[in-house]
Amino acid sequence: MKSAVLEDAQRLVIRELPKPELKPGEILIRVKFCGICTLEQRLYRGDMKIYYPIIPGHEVSGEVAEIGDGVITPLKTGDRVAVDMVYRCHECYFCRTGQSNLCENRFNRSIKPLGGFSEYVAVKPNQVHLIGDNLPLDEAAFSEPVACCIRSLKKLQVTIAEDVLIAGAGPMGLMHLQVALAMGARVFVSDIDGERLRAALAMGADGVFNPIDDDITVELKKLTGGRGVDACVVTSPALPALDTAFQAIRKNGRINIYTAYMQDKPVMPIDMNTLHRNEVLVTGTEGRTEIDFQQAVRLLSFGRVKVKPLISQVVSFENLAEGITAAMSSDTQRVLLGTLEGELPEPAEDSSL
Repeated sequence: MKSAVLEDAQRLVIRELPKPELKPGEILIRVKFCGICTLEQRLYRGDMKIYYPIIPGHEVSGEVAEIGDGVITPLKTGDRVAVDMVYRCHECYFCRTGQSNLCENRFNRSIKPLGGFSEYVAVKPNQVHLIGDNLPLDEAAFSEPVACCIRSLKKLQVTIAEDVLIAGAGPMGLMHLQVALAMGARVFVSDIDGERLRAALAMGADGVFNPIDDDITVELKKLTGGRGVDACVVTSPALPALDTAFQAIRKNGRINIYTAYMQDKPVMPIDMNTLHRNEVLVTGTEGRTEIDFQQAVRLLSFGRVKVKPLISQVVSFENLAEGITAAMSSDTQRVLLGTLEGELPEPAEDSSL
């Protein structure tokens, strides 16, 4: 099978590797699409390291190719599925207490984490989720990031008729927007990119703001009876977006720092006494649980979250390195690796970088 192996930072090599041999209790998936997430971008740049060599990729959709011995599942070969590629050990403290998104072993080399940049992956049955007949496989590859948005908004305890600000209108911001709308919130979006703000309006945002042109604090207080928003999710790593969150939040409001920062120990832009007196709750979220993933698959299958507009490009194995570079650009939303022959751009001549 064809796989993309990251041998070192910015050294991605396309290799022919043996197709996984199924162990008892495993399911073989024929990968059709895999999203190029910020995790893969950081691994490629070398900003984040798990180990080398590694096969990246964790936003997977595909078909059931084979079912191993001893598997108890309603799935059958040919079923269209989304795959939860971040394994959970179900043994550590966090898994046993319902916090499997923080599993201590999710990147353990012995369980071969990630691996979606391959034509086939072998996984456990509980990692495989049947998708609706109406959900295209390219859209099903968004199950994992939508699940992360669900986890994020649950952590903020967003409820019906609350006001929510999404700071950042990149792909994660626009998915947060749609999930929050599905939860019954009134949702505002801020970003400095006009095209992304137009995309947010097209996806149902109740209002959009450009902090360069708009006084977000004033505008949001006008819309919220002088209070500010109930909750804010920071999806942009730009530090001014975090500042916007603290300006826009009401007393006793909640802020989730969803994004990761490349800066060394960025400073929180708020006076600690203000935090104390206004009882603002500040939290973060990491990944998602199995329940979040299942809910994401269903939301996508119901059509409550629409991700087709977020697909900027689909690349083949041969031009995957170019696709990763494109995914880093502010001009793109999501770039997918696709393995469907005859439906992709012509491959680049050099398959390594």
